[in-house]
Formats: sequence, C-alpha cells, structure tokens
Amino acid sequence: MIALAPIFRKAYWTLAAAAALYALALLALTAPSLQRHALYAHKLHSGFWHNVNEPESFGFAKGQITPFNITTPDGETLYVWHVLPLTLYAKHEQSLTTQSPGLVDDITQTVGFDLLTTDPENRLIINFHGNAGHVGQGWRPDTYRSITTAYPKTHLITVDYRGFGLSSGTPTEAGLITDGIALVTWALDVAHIPPERIVILGQSLGTAVASAVALHFADPAAAKTLVPSQSTTVATTREHASAKGSITFAGVVLVAPFTTLPSLLNTYRIGGIFPVLSPLRAYPYLQRQFSDRIVDTWDTSARLCAYVKAVGRSGTGSVSEQRSFLQIVHAVDDADISYHQSEMLYTAVSAAAPRQGGFGRIAVGSQAVVNSPPSITGRGPRLEELDGMHGSKIRLEVLKFGGHNRIVSYAPVALAVRRAFAAQDA
Repeated sequence: MIALAPIFRKAYWTLAAAAALYALALLALTAPSLQRHALYAHKLHSGFWHNVNEPESFGFAKGQITPFNITTPDGETLYVWHVLPLTLYAKHEQSLTTQSPGLVDDITQTVGFDLLTTDPENRLIINFHGNAGHVGQGWRPDTYRSITTAYPKTHLITVDYRGFGLSSGTPTEAGLITDGIALVTWALDVAHIPPERIVILGQSLGTAVASAVALHFADPAAAKTLVPSQSTTVATTREHASAKGSITFAGVVLVAPFTTLPSLLNTYRIGGIFPVLSPLRAYPYLQRQFSDRIVDTWDTSARLCAYVKAVGRSGTGSVSEQRSFLQIVHAVDDADISYHQSEMLYTAVSAAAPRQGGFGRIAVGSQAVVNSPPSITGRGPRLEELDGMHGSKIRLEVLKFGGHNRIVSYAPVALAVRRAFAAQDA
C-alpha cells in the first residue's frame, strides 16, 4: 500500500498540470484573435504541398474544374472552384482540355462558364465547406463528385472563405456571411442562374454560413436584425438584396449543423476527444462567463427560424411562392458535432414554422401528426418531415453512419439535393 503512494502523487500532479493547462488555454482563447484562429482553423491546410490550381491532383479530369476569383464588397479576393458534372464534361472534353489550365483572369470567357450559362435547364449547387483546410482538402473533392451526379446538368461552385486557402483577409462571422452572399450574388447576377435552380449546401461551419445567406435573400429585414454587430459590409450587400426583393432558392441542405456556437461548445470535443467547455459543467457560472466571451456566436437556430417564417408566408405573396426544401442531415456517429444539435435545430424550426397558410403537417415516418411539433431529441436514426404550402418541406434525416466530414459524400446528401431540384420540376 505504501509503495503505491508515489503513483498517487504522480497522478495528482499530472491531473493538476492538465487542469492548469486547460485553464490557461481557456484564458488565452478569450482573446478574439486567438479564439478565431482556433474556431476557423484556417491556417491548417494542405496548401503547402497541394496546389489547388491543379484540380487534377485531387482526382478531377483535366479542365473539369475552373478556378477563379471573385471580389467582395469590402475588397477581399475569394478563391472559387467551378466544378462541371462529368457527363457534361465528357461531351465537351476536347474544348475543355485545350483551354489554359490554372486560375483564370476572367471566368466569363471560359468554356465552363459558357456551359453553365447557356443551357436553361442547368442547375447549380453553391457549396459552403466547414472549418480548416481549403476547397480541395479531405473529403471535399469526393463530395463534389458525388453531388454533381445527383441530378442532370448540375454544376457546383465552392469557395474558400476569407483567410482560407488562397483567399485574402481574416475570417470573422460577419466576413464569412459577406463572402457567402458575394458568391450567391455572383451566381444570380453574373451567371444569371434563376434561384429556383440553385441549392445552397453547407457542412459543419458551412451550415451556419448557408443559413445566414439563405435568410439574407429570403427576408433581408429579418437578416438585418441578426447580423453581427461589428458588420458594416453585410449591410452593403443587404441593400442589393432588398432592391431585388425576397428570393427563395430551390433548397437549403445542412449537413452536421449546430444551433449556436456557445451551445455547441458546451458539449464539443475537439476531434471527439478533447473537451472545450464541458469540464466546467459543474460550474455553470464559469461556463457562462466563457460562453459570453465567444465573439462569433453563429446563431443558426434564430436565423433558420426567421427563414422558415419567411418561406411560410409564401401564400401571402410577401415571399416568392416557389417550392423550397430545408433539409437537415446528420450522422449518429458524428464525433465532432452531436446529432442532438440537429434534433434541437429541427425542433426549434418546426415550432417556428407558420401553421396558417404555411407549414402545417408533420410526417413522422409514414404517419402524419397535424400541427404538433414533437420533442425528438435522442431517438437515433430516423426521418422527420414537415409539409408546407406549394410543396415546401422541412426535413430531418438522422443517419446511422457518416461521421462528421465523410457524410457529405454519402448518397443521402446527394439525394437531398436531388429532392430539392426534383420538387421544382414537379
């Protein structure tokens, strides 16, 4: 028994040292700059040994991707990929392979842009990726290959937010929202793709960007009340949206979303292992103090609730009367963001959806429950669906497998995109 005493002392000091390091890390992360570096992880990427201007190195055909830049209202340069569907590429392979490779100066003079803009049956997925990395990192290329086959003539554009990859600037909540709006504005005003032929797709952090962008176009007035206080550039682009009226897209697909960043961090584990704020659960005052110091809160729940209210008013004529799908997809085995976040998000959005003249029926599996959003937290893999007017739907799909990043390349996500486009053609 006496011989075990040194082991207990070592364990004690090891735990004490770990607690001290944890406390120092939390204190350091109250500094906005360090906090944003940790949140966005935009400096963690493979761009040091991968050249994103050579998309063939990520498994794409020569000329299938056109890299180009767009400029935001506040002067940042964003790096963008335009991905052609393989079936369309095969028909025009000769002309695509003879054009100059790499970053283009003027996207409008390329074969890919011509193929995107000249066929009125074309569809476009606007993709917002998660934190860290760049447009070609990890499972992202597999995602582009999968979802561009979801529906005929489906193109994809994806962007590196400010500070990510080859884009200029430093990431903030207001900045990323501005970037997202700038990309969608390019699709509407430069490529002239009708909104009913556009699906907004986001994964992880990208779901927060996608939600803010969708609300910006659907209800500029509501979006203005939820814009980060430090933002001046988002207001500039919002004036553009207001001038064009309210815009609803064919669908918004959110993969592994979260309600708000403070709510997420209370349970979040980095890599599924290292906790952020959950060790402070026994000390709610301390947990609240650190939560209150999160500078970019990303309130997706509030934004999506405002979005479904805007879409649900479609019967009044105040918002476009086209069909709109809001689909949430999450995996039970997601080690980074718990699928309970999606359940809470769906419950909040279902409760906010208008009942009169808008959304009014919830389908749980094969059974319908009229006007009674359920509490659905913790029920594992399943499908929940809320029907609205004009064929609009809110849908939650919880999968058994998929993890956090790979799930976007899985068939259910491609099917969610297909479902949104098919509803427009019905």
